[in-house]
Amino acid sequence: MKLKINGEEVDLPAVWWNSEQKLVQLIDQTKLPFQISIHSCSTYRDIVEAIKSMKIRGAPSIGATAAYGLAQAINEFWGEPEYLTKVSLAYDQLLLSRPTAVDLKNGLDHVKKTWVVSPDEAIVQAQKFAHNISMQGKKIGEVGKSLIRESMNILTHCHTGALALVDHGSAIAPLIASWEDGMRFHVYVDETRPRMQGRLTSWELTQYGIDHTVICDSASGHLMSSGKVDLIILGADRVAKNGDIANKIGTHNLAVIANHYSIPFYSAFPDTTFDINTSTGAEITIEERNPQEIYEVRGLSKTKRTRISVSVYKENTHFYNPAFDVTPAELLSGYITPHGILSKEDLGQVYSN
Repeated sequence: MKLKINGEEVDLPAVWWNSEQKLVQLIDQTKLPFQISIHSCSTYRDIVEAIKSMKIRGAPSIGATAAYGLAQAINEFWGEPEYLTKVSLAYDQLLLSRPTAVDLKNGLDHVKKTWVVSPDEAIVQAQKFAHNISMQGKKIGEVGKSLIRESMNILTHCHTGALALVDHGSAIAPLIASWEDGMRFHVYVDETRPRMQGRLTSWELTQYGIDHTVICDSASGHLMSSGKVDLIILGADRVAKNGDIANKIGTHNLAVIANHYSIPFYSAFPDTTFDINTSTGAEITIEERNPQEIYEVRGLSKTKRTRISVSVYKENTHFYNPAFDVTPAELLSGYITPHGILSKEDLGQVYSN
């Protein structure tokens, strides 16, 4: 992805293997948009912590990071007594770090094939998995361009850029591809409480100079009812065989309102997000996160010198903090994939092959 660091343009993925230092490095998403910080992970335990704390987030990027984590475990324990037991434990700990996104399991299973091959091959396969996700993001951008029109107002939710897909992005990829082709439009960015992933979307769109406005999540219905939204594109963390999608909390709300006002509503995702083994969205485990994410607001002080957290609720208040919801397939207009824009009927056929 394009980054401007100290006035210079550089190109970095969201996560990568540093072959010289023999460790995994990633852009710490908790520090953005105020600071571009590279976080290093020396062991698979560091990877587990990075995923849980959302230093790395976005289902495909999580999958790639987990793949690297398992490769690290294979390298760490290779040749030791009870090697397979130790690596299996690492697999389980990585798998449980974020339960909703299927990309995580797909990344682990891709590297798992190398358990009895060699430590070097584990790293190679993790790199291949990450590279494939990145290239699929680029393809999604090319496929999704056909939906974008001049002067459109496009709404997106959560964050689906290069940070979330190793590089290029999913739902943001068609926007970037269209903008670089010279098309001009406007993007409404949901702030996406409680983790405020809209700050990441805004930051990435700014890197490309794409015109956008950040809104409160609850303002989206007003915009749609006022005729100010022409198209909605967002991502997915898991797509069931019948086309139901699990995505960031609030997606279902948007889909219901968009359906009411006949606004096209699309989900963009790479192959690793489709789960052929999950029949419907009802089977998807929904992660519940720490309520602290709701009652504390984090940011920079007015001087922008120190990070601060402030509580906005009194003690003994009860909270419920699901990280995702499930949107039924009938509320989606289609799916933007590396294989084209698909209907729910197409999904099973394409991915069963």
